[in-house]
Amino acid sequence: SIPLIVASIMSKKLAEGLDALVLDVKTGSGAFMQNFDDAKNLARALCKTGNAFGVKTEAVISDMNQPLGKFVGNALEVFECVKILRGEIDQQMRATLELSIELAARMLMLCGVADTIQDSRFKIQDSLDSGEALEKFRQNIECQNGAAEVCDDPEILLDKNLIEVEVKSEKTGFITEIDAGAIGESISRIGGGRIKVEDKVDFAVGYECVKKLGDRVNSGETLGAIFCRNRAQTHLIYEKLANAYKIDDEEPSGKFELVKK
Repeated sequence: SIPLIVASIMSKKLAEGLDALVLDVKTGSGAFMQNFDDAKNLARALCKTGNAFGVKTEAVISDMNQPLGKFVGNALEVFECVKILRGEIDQQMRATLELSIELAARMLMLCGVADTIQDSRFKIQDSLDSGEALEKFRQNIECQNGAAEVCDDPEILLDKNLIEVEVKSEKTGFITEIDAGAIGESISRIGGGRIKVEDKVDFAVGYECVKKLGDRVNSGETLGAIFCRNRAQTHLIYEKLANAYKIDDEEPSGKFELVKK
């Protein structure tokens, strides 16, 4: 029910006394609202509610038909973000950066810090290039008595006791679909998230996305890598992860759009 979802989300946001709000509404196989029209209706309802309460509200609809960035998993995703803030980015992390800039740029516009979206993006890129963004992240960690040294050495986020198991392609072709939901569920099953409320979360385990939509792969080539505690966990999720990739002979037509219109 969209009204119930809106009430749940916006009650918390509005209680914070905000002046402006930018929301990221997901759609696709890894999202709660898998249908684009449903996601669009939710985005409209969220914005209408926020604006009705005097909070300038915008929503971006982003595609979750594949994992956003390079990693899935708590510590691994933080590791990816710190690497981006340090300017140590590779191609698989680019969508994480792109969406972050899109959301932040809209917030700068709503807050009156920038006059145009281009100006917003310039300011954000400048803060990344100068190291200011990384230092702000460091301050946020320090204010919460966290381990701010991750900003200098993100490798300390990685648990060296984990085993790494590669997920291999069983055929040659192009990746035309990725079930992002199946990947997320798989990581939850080995402790990366909760299946039941009482479950404990293992913040270290996760998955590396080596190949993305549109990539060409050969039979036996690595699609991704599981980071887990033992071989039993691997056996539990390997098949589900391998089946999350649809590989066809023909290259997919059209360009992948991270931000939906």
